[in-house]
Amino acid sequence: MRKINIKDLELNIDITQILNLYASKSKIIIDVDGNIYTNLEDTKKKAVIYKNTNLQQLSSILDAKTMATTLLTDYKPTIVGTVCKIKPVMNWQNIIDMNKENMLYFDHQSDGVEIFEDKVLENYGWHASDLEINYRELSEFIEESCNGTLLCYDNEIQFSGFVIVDDLEDVKIKVKNFIIDKARENIKNNLIDIEDDSVIESLEFFGIRI
Repeated sequence: MRKINIKDLELNIDITQILNLYASKSKIIIDVDGNIYTNLEDTKKKAVIYKNTNLQQLSSILDAKTMATTLLTDYKPTIVGTVCKIKPVMNWQNIIDMNKENMLYFDHQSDGVEIFEDKVLENYGWHASDLEINYRELSEFIEESCNGTLLCYDNEIQFSGFVIVDDLEDVKIKVKNFIIDKARENIKNNLIDIEDDSVIESLEFFGIRI
């Protein structure tokens, strides 16, 4: 999985393209690589850093530089010619909100990973906890073994971030297999009370026979 620290991220955006889309009253979405989209459906597996779905027009008397600066004002824009350099970190909290519908989970230094947004994976995580496998282990496995993007803010003191995966079905298969293997290892190391009702239920849920 690709990890991107938004603290260090700067993007160069073609303001001609932005202004042409704006003039045509198109939605404008920019992903973490600086790619520009007009359809939200095309960004479901992308970490997005900018959205303008408000089609209300600015005054036509404004010059191009002023219009671009206004549209990107939350990103501390610097414009040279037709290129606008932006710093997404300036709008980090709003960027988190922009991606809530598509993220698999949110991670925070104090709360950690508390829930998976996908119902199947959340069910896996809930049952895995009875087998001494926590959300931190599952999220670390996903980040190490699955394709996608971890977009985070990390300054070595503070951390927050979210994950968007490329192939959710692939993640489900890999996570389930990881839980089964890890549960068997935990049983072998006597970390699980195999006579506990919750443990028995979770073992049955994953089809683990002992």
